[in-house]
Amino acid sequence: HITVTKKNPDVFPTFTSQYTSEDVPNNSLIVECGDKSRYISYNDIYLADVDYTTYSYVYSFDGEGAITSAIDYVVNEEQPKLYLVEGHGEADLPSTFAEQVEKDNIETESLSLLHTETIPEDADCLMIYAPESDISTEEKDILADYVSTGGKLLVLAGPTEDGTLSNLYSLLANYGVTAAEGIVVEGDSSHYAFGYPHILLPDMADSEITQSLTTENYYAIIPIAQGMTISDSAANVTALLTTSDASFSKAAGYQLTSYDKEEGDPDGPFTL
Repeated sequence: HITVTKKNPDVFPTFTSQYTSEDVPNNSLIVECGDKSRYISYNDIYLADVDYTTYSYVYSFDGEGAITSAIDYVVNEEQPKLYLVEGHGEADLPSTFAEQVEKDNIETESLSLLHTETIPEDADCLMIYAPESDISTEEKDILADYVSTGGKLLVLAGPTEDGTLSNLYSLLANYGVTAAEGIVVEGDSSHYAFGYPHILLPDMADSEITQSLTTENYYAIIPIAQGMTISDSAANVTALLTTSDASFSKAAGYQLTSYDKEEGDPDGPFTL
């Protein structure tokens, strides 16, 4: 189902201009199907990363990933739509994550829940990334209605300097999950990194999500995390990262002055 045609830029000097305004290096690709096309630069096929230990470039081949992504884009009329919720001091997506979202042909658009009463119908998923302040009660109700009718919500959040995001974390209650006050601290030295008890090395459960990490014996390093407790009656909840039995949560949060357990600090273990 794929036809490959080579175009010599000396013979067809204006050929690429109908697809891209960029300078096109030799051995680049253009994937086309019907009215849709995507330009793949040679520099997106052979990726160069700097090795700062030797001050040299390390090259990797991503031709399969780039071409597969381009084919998926041109043969599908519609792509998944991801709405990024804003208005609470959310951080920008990390570049590696944003590049992967783009490579997976997921369209992104910002969404303010303060200016809408319903979630857009073309939303395949909502994402809240690293908010600094809590959502309002009205926003919580909108999100609760959305997920109760089958909507997908991805929240990546943790402790904030202003305290617990009560409304946001209350969405977890329907799943039997409770967010603990404060910042998780490890009492087991084998479960934290670099000598700091708040830089956690949790146990990682086997899952399709974590398999690529567990098979290669990778660790998840999680600094400044909020603990979650899952009730025994919780259904459809999978804990992927778990602290040790010696962990506890410093209720003082960002204002903590000691790593010692004090009165009012909830006991672990916690899911992160």
